[in-house]
Amino acid sequence: MALTVPCILFVDRPVALYFNAHPGLRPLFQAAAVPSLLPLPLAGLFLLYSLARKLRGAGAINRLYLAASVATLAGTAAKDELKWLFGRPWPDSWLHMGLYEFHPLATSNLYGGFPSGHTSYIAAPLCVLWAKMPRYRWLWGGLIGLVMVGLVGADYHFVADVLGGLLTGMICAWGSLVLIPVRDA
Repeated sequence: MALTVPCILFVDRPVALYFNAHPGLRPLFQAAAVPSLLPLPLAGLFLLYSLARKLRGAGAINRLYLAASVATLAGTAAKDELKWLFGRPWPDSWLHMGLYEFHPLATSNLYGGFPSGHTSYIAAPLCVLWAKMPRYRWLWGGLIGLVMVGLVGADYHFVADVLGGLLTGMICAWGSLVLIPVRDA
């Protein structure tokens, strides 16, 4: 995403400073990020359910949910590797230790902010639904946006981190739909 670099240069630090200076809003932003905790366990449960159905010979598997689950799991794997590859500090690392530069291939817990894994988790399956259930795009986009705002507002991530997570999730959604063709719902 072309917006990531300008955010790193001009937006991330002022936004992190603003939200750090307004901690009273943090619980609200933390609550906004909660939906990002659901896709990964749901993907695992759906895959177990699908496996059980297949082993019992119970018929076809819902390809839409399968594609969303695969996108979620791919997004999880991709964000882990990208975090290691980029080595970007978290807002907390910058605010308290002055760390802002990228440290590629770093293994320290201080570096793992880019891309946002929680944004990847929510964006991957919801981008599958965005593509295949366009009637509800307002819902899918709203949930993704809510999580992104929550993660930035709670000072968990910089703006560029959530944009990187969005792109990661979008690419994983696209890849899952290429591998698992699904009719529009």
